[in-house]
Amino acid sequence: MRGRLDSQVAIVTGGADGIGRAIAELFAREGAKVCIADVNRELGEEVKAGICDKSGDAIFVETDIAEPASIAQMVEQTVENLGEPSVLVNNAGFIAFTDDPAEATPELWHKIFAVNLEGMWECSRAVLPFMRKAGRGSIVNLGSVHSFQIVTGHFPYAVTKHGVIGLTRSLAVEYGPENIRVNALCPGMVETPTALRGWEELDDPAGVRKWVGDLHPLKRSASCEEMAYPALFLACEESSFMTGQSLVVDGGRSAFYSD
Repeated sequence: MRGRLDSQVAIVTGGADGIGRAIAELFAREGAKVCIADVNRELGEEVKAGICDKSGDAIFVETDIAEPASIAQMVEQTVENLGEPSVLVNNAGFIAFTDDPAEATPELWHKIFAVNLEGMWECSRAVLPFMRKAGRGSIVNLGSVHSFQIVTGHFPYAVTKHGVIGLTRSLAVEYGPENIRVNALCPGMVETPTALRGWEELDDPAGVRKWVGDLHPLKRSASCEEMAYPALFLACEESSFMTGQSLVVDGGRSAFYSD
């Protein structure tokens, strides 16, 4: 049976855990050769082994998205081991915020932009020559519901996620004539391992988990797998006339007002 990403070479940044892991594993099941790019070697090797054990084709490359040289090395290893990339999922991200924007340090500002926006651009810039040569390509950038609505106490994270939409739309317009599509996937609350660990440190983990889930009309948060399938749609030919768009997958959270 033909997979939706047969013959494709996909890079998934932040692919060792959470949403990125779910995307990497699904892409492999759909026939893609996958590069898992992440700073976490132990988890990255684990994901790679799991894919290869199921007859998939994957490599892990330890990658610091905040360092252009590290990105360049990762793309080089992808080309050498898997082939020229035709799909890029810019999933790697850094979550940090402060209650008072005036208290955000220059170090915090530069670090979060280095990963969430500059790193996203550097990864895109590194794969674009291959996509342009092939005359096709799909880039999926991970935005957020924070890309559109400001929630107090989430500075400067929300600023970077607004920037993701600008980057997505700019690249889509510039490279659309060359059959390179660029879209954003914007999740709501997702029960990633990081989120679950954070809740476990609170006094009432189950209560907080239910409270967060109840913010959504579906009365629950998403699983990582529920973000992987929309990412697959954006990456494959099923969305071939879709570019410069932001696919919001938030359980209906943004559809209603609450104070």
